[in-house]
Amino acid sequence: MTQPVHRRFEGQAALVTGAASGIGRATALAFAREGAGVLVADVVADQNEQIAQLIRDEGGHALAVTCDHDVRAALDTMIREFGRLDIAFNNAGVEQPVKPLTDITESEWDCVVGISLKGAYTCMKHQIPLMLR
Repeated sequence: MTQPVHRRFEGQAALVTGAASGIGRATALAFAREGAGVLVADVVADQNEQIAQLIRDEGGHALAVTCDHDVRAALDTMIREFGRLDIAFNNAGVEQPVKPLTDITESEWDCVVGISLKGAYTCMKHQIPLMLR
């Protein structure tokens, strides 16, 4: 990781869900480059740990948690490890199968809504009180 001249998030703690790949991975690395301690959370434990290790190898502070439905356990870990929550990037989500809308089953749609929308709601419901402290 290249150290920027100005580390905008020095001393802050960030939680990134869906951190094992894609936008979540890039965001976790960006927060770490800017000085934040980062809790990386995802259902994919091995890739999630690789991101945390990459951050640590570059001198950052990171911890990986496997997180599916138990957001409160991840936030408890956040507070134990970092003592605070300043930034929440609720990135976890799934996509619907690539097919015509008329062929998507109700259970497939419920999965998308349950993870992508309800997941963000659930995270924010428990994150906001911690951020207001």
